[in-house]
Formats: sequence, C-alpha cells, structure tokens
Amino acid sequence: MIKVTVPATTANLGPGFDTLGLALDLQASFTFTPAAQFTITGCPRRYCNENNLVWKAYCRLFQKLNEKPIPVRITIDSPIPVSRGLGSSSACILAGLCGANALLNEPVSTLDLLRLACELEGHPDNVTPALLGGLKAALIDQDCLLTADFSVSERLRLAALVPDFELETRRARQALPQRIPHAQAAGALGKLAFLLKGLETADSALLEAAMNEPLHEPYRIPLIPEYAAVKQLCVDQGAAAVMISGSGPTLLALFLDDLPEAALSLKLKTLDHHWQLLPCRVQQEGVRIECKEEPYE
Repeated sequence: MIKVTVPATTANLGPGFDTLGLALDLQASFTFTPAAQFTITGCPRRYCNENNLVWKAYCRLFQKLNEKPIPVRITIDSPIPVSRGLGSSSACILAGLCGANALLNEPVSTLDLLRLACELEGHPDNVTPALLGGLKAALIDQDCLLTADFSVSERLRLAALVPDFELETRRARQALPQRIPHAQAAGALGKLAFLLKGLETADSALLEAAMNEPLHEPYRIPLIPEYAAVKQLCVDQGAAAVMISGSGPTLLALFLDDLPEAALSLKLKTLDHHWQLLPCRVQQEGVRIECKEEPYE
C-alpha cells in the first residue's frame, strides 16, 4: 500500500497572479492498494469513477512510461474544500502521479513529476508548493519550468475563510480581461516586491501596500458574495492583509503573532452565508510518501 499526503495550497497571494503559491498545513491523504480492479472511495459518488482526477493523473504517469496502469483501490481522506481556491485539484493530481510513481519504484524524477502536474493542472502556481512545500514562485518560459523559493516569517498566522458556495476556476478565469494598461501592470510588479518582503519580515505596512492589486481580484470580487463584509471583519480584527485564495471564493487573511479565531468566527456568524474559518500555518514540507506491505487483493 502506498500512502500519499499532499498539502492544501493558496495561490496568487494578491499580486502574485499565476506565479506565487503557498503550501498550508491542511493536508489530504490518498492510499493506493493494488487490487483486482479499480475502485475509489472517500469522495462524492459523482467522482467515484474513471473520471476522477486522482485516477486520471495516476494513469497519465503510466502512459508516460508506456505501461498499462496497475489496478488499485484508491481511498481519499481530504479536508481540503472542493472548488474553493485551496488547491484541491492540485492535491488530487499530485496524489495520482506520486502514487503511481511510488508503485513503480520511482522511475520518474521530482522535476518530471512537476512538469506532468503542470501539464494536467494547466499552470504551476498550486502544484509547485504542493509538491515541494513552502512559498514558491513558478513559471513556464519557452517550455522551461522555473521555480524559486521564498521565506515566510514564523510570526504570520493565516486564516482561510471558506464560504458555503463554490466558484469554478473556469468562471473565475472568464471574468478576467484580455489586457490591462501598462501602468497597472507596472504597479502590480511593485506590489509583488512589497508582498515578498512583507511575508519574509512580517511587515504589516508592506503587506497592506501589496494589496488591492489590479491583475485579477477586481474582476473576481463581484463573483464572491459578502466579500467586502468578510474583508472588513478581518481588518477590524487586526488582519494585516486580506486576499482571494486562488481564484476564490475562499479568502485568506494574514495576521501577525495571534489569530483571533474565536472572535472572528463569532463575527462571521452574523453574515447570510456560512463562512468556515480554517486556521492555517505555512507547510514547509510538500508531498510525503509512505510505503507499507499489504497483501494483494
């Protein structure tokens, strides 16, 4: 049996659109047990079939090696909310790829696993920190995948604010304009520099200055009911910065030293939608793989 543990991720982080991603200590586990035929459990019934993203990624690695997939029983135990902007699809993709690679005694390198994950996900900002951990920047330049690692202060406390509604990534993408003015793009670069330094030093002034970026949030905010109310509640409780997690609808609030979990949770209950507060820390370790002997079914 192979057990693969994958962290949730939050991407973009304001001005780091399609570039930055951060691994969180909210983790999903996936087990792969050789069996007579493929089965999958632990997810909604509509995903318990061969269209499941874990199984698709699993088969993609066998396809890369020109081998027939080994039938397995896949069991999913994931607290990562689906279609909420916390990297649930990246976790599934990496679980399938890493599970298959482990069953085959790891013929594929970590870099090639990351390339395959980017191919399946479509962009590198979530899969890179999920695989490698920590705060990562990633981009694909002329078919070359580049990554960089950045530091995050231990003073930072994160709160993922997860609503009771979904927002499909495709819909969030469609809300974006094809072009933005040159001056706005330049401003976003300055905010990105402030963000990275603010995360490293826990400088609240820099973190605040990095917000209100022009690349994606202004176009996605209208798709998130009660965005303004939730953001204001976080600011009132001392948040240094509030941003959309990934493409939403989850919001990510950054606090320094202390997270007012009880007070903020109480305030969130006054809203029309149900907002769940998930306290998070930065997860420095990425995917973990454990192997255990188990009789063949």
